[in-house]
Amino acid sequence: MMSETTPAVSAMDFRFWTQEKLRNADTDRQGHINNAVIGTFFEAGRIEVLDDPGIAEVRKDCGIVVAKQTIVYRRELYFPGTVRVGTRVRRIGRTSFEFEQTLLAVNGEVASAESTCVLIHRASRKPTEVPDAMRLFLTGAGA
Repeated sequence: MMSETTPAVSAMDFRFWTQEKLRNADTDRQGHINNAVIGTFFEAGRIEVLDDPGIAEVRKDCGIVVAKQTIVYRRELYFPGTVRVGTRVRRIGRTSFEFEQTLLAVNGEVASAESTCVLIHRASRKPTEVPDAMRLFLTGAGA
């Protein structure tokens, strides 16, 4: 668990937000939300961004795979309640992009994550270049 001196996360730091409900089934033997579920919350945040109608045409022929993910757990999370997942794009490369995410509950930041995702062509299953339309959407430059 991280120190309580970790800088506070501001909602303004993240462009995309989604809310998830905690379920009793998400708890583990210790009585808190299982770490695997935390990863699922981060996935939900990424999917919400990547399934946006703004890039639907781009995504028609492309899939996305997670090449790397790091999660830092900051505090325990308990049922019942909700969490908010904040997502932002840190970097966009030729065929990949990196997300930074935060998981917020009523008691502050529960966890943070960094993920590297690779855009792949659905038919060939090979990495493909990130189209300009997707770059503009992810960075907010086209907004």
